[in-house]
Amino acid sequence: MNNRRRCEPNRALARAFVRNARAFHEMGQAAWNRSGGSTAYYLAIAIELGLKAYLVHRGIADQWNHIHLRHDLTKALRCARMAGLKDIPEGIQEMVEVLSPLYASGALSRGVDGPSEPLPSEVAERAIRALLDNVEAFTGDDGRDCRWRTSQLR
Repeated sequence: MNNRRRCEPNRALARAFVRNARAFHEMGQAAWNRSGGSTAYYLAIAIELGLKAYLVHRGIADQWNHIHLRHDLTKALRCARMAGLKDIPEGIQEMVEVLSPLYASGALSRGVDGPSEPLPSEVAERAIRALLDNVEAFTGDDGRDCRWRTSQLR
């Protein structure tokens, strides 16, 4: 098992994480539209996958993320910022602060009643969509090599 933190950027895994994050985001929207109920679990997964997509694209090994970040959204956001993620959408920090302890402990996955939604659903939806758009633009999810974009970000 490789516990090295830095490795070659894994663009394919980053793209897969972004696609999966969008799918969980959409599941959360569908659950909210269907029942008006809590979508906290889906929101947490979408945020986690979006942040980890950025990290693996920046060369942070997925195995390192698995061992050291696990499902801690606070750590993942901090690591993504340290790795250079800029322009964190308004609302992401607030959602992370509320959801991280419940998500990391497994309470959300066990169906334990979470908090009321950390933000109104429309605001949370826009914040997560903007986060995933930012990560997707950086990782070049259009299938092209994104080195040309990273040079423009500096």
